[in-house]
Amino acid sequence: MSIGKIKPNIDQMEKNDDVEGLINALEFKDCTIRKEAAAALKKIGDRRALVPLINALEYKEWHESYSVMGSVRENAAEALGVLRDRKAVEPLINALKDKDEEVRWKACWALGNIGDKRAVEPLIYLLNDERWSVRRYAASALGKIGDNHAVESLILTLNDEEWHVRKYAADALGNIGDERAVDSLVDALSDEDNDVRWKAVVALGKMRSAAVEPLIEVFGNEDWRIRGRAAEALGKIGDARAVEPLINALVGRGKDRNKYVRGRAAEALGEIGDERSVKPLTQAKEDSYIYVRTKAEEALNKMETASQINNYDDGEISFDYPGSWEVISTSDRKKIVKGNSANGSITFSINKNIDVGDLTSREFADMIKDVFIIQNSQVISETEFRVEGIDVHTIIGENLNLVPPTKIMVFSFKIEDLLYYFWFSGGHESFENAKEDINLIVDNFRVYM
Repeated sequence: MSIGKIKPNIDQMEKNDDVEGLINALEFKDCTIRKEAAAALKKIGDRRALVPLINALEYKEWHESYSVMGSVRENAAEALGVLRDRKAVEPLINALKDKDEEVRWKACWALGNIGDKRAVEPLIYLLNDERWSVRRYAASALGKIGDNHAVESLILTLNDEEWHVRKYAADALGNIGDERAVDSLVDALSDEDNDVRWKAVVALGKMRSAAVEPLIEVFGNEDWRIRGRAAEALGKIGDARAVEPLINALVGRGKDRNKYVRGRAAEALGEIGDERSVKPLTQAKEDSYIYVRTKAEEALNKMETASQINNYDDGEISFDYPGSWEVISTSDRKKIVKGNSANGSITFSINKNIDVGDLTSREFADMIKDVFIIQNSQVISETEFRVEGIDVHTIIGENLNLVPPTKIMVFSFKIEDLLYYFWFSGGHESFENAKEDINLIVDNFRVYM
């Protein structure tokens, strides 16, 4: 039976995960069917569709007569981004020159998702695209790839006329973490758009020690909003050099005249947790404004809680954990540490695999899902996020066959040729109660390289 004679039911094919049928539909005579097939393959994410999707991405002159073919190409670009196969990098780079802006920005997104450095220079070029949507996704993609070669171009993009673009340029610079961006990000604290200002604060927080002195200097700025944002960023960094300037802004001789800035200073001192802050924060509880008094009270409470936090450090890894948890080292180097919560209802281990070669953290996450199946567990959800240029994969599953039913949460990521994963398991209610404890362990994990 010839494809093109019988109109395929795309919805049914998608429902049945009929990948081969959808691949055939990519060449159906009706261009609308092609578009729907590409969109369905994007949702399914099956690698068998890689080459057909690459073919569907290619621009051909006859497409000019059928505007819907632009939608075919853009869906194909997105689908390739979902697959994250490096074989798609060059075709996606070619798609950055597509006449359709939707295709260009979706190709940007896909390249960022794949994370291959071959895309850096072409994406830098697109920071000057005539369409802001393309510039915005080019900036975002460069941040995901995390290559320092993009820094100077992204700094210039902080002056883009469109706030969406400036916002993602700031975000990208924070992800890359290059010190050359510090001064420009400090300037972005005064951007006219709130989203851009917030992304600048977050980005500076990721710059760590390099941003401390420039941010302290911001306390001399006439704009109280900028002073407040500087305090907020200093709190995120947590460097002790900021303690005295923040105390000075809160209650000292240089006490800031704006209640918002004083409140942010109190908040930042609570984040840093230095003992020198206790007396000034206690004094700030008598401030004439309730906003400052509330922030000082919250900061003191946070510092009191923080004092109950322990640190594990074996010279190879370090992380903080609640004082109510027990953490032990093990002799097996693949099992770096093990631990359990106060009532023993949650156990966890931090594991390391050595010399994993080209195995990516995503591929390892897929292997974890296979383990879930072998153990009669089912996958509830999976997410991916990026921290300091590292892709982190989270898989949550449950085993209803155990008594009581057990919830499992796995975080996996790769640093150079080492692959780490955290494995938490325990009862559902215990997980709900231990959210902050788990986040504490995961968020401050560090590897000595």
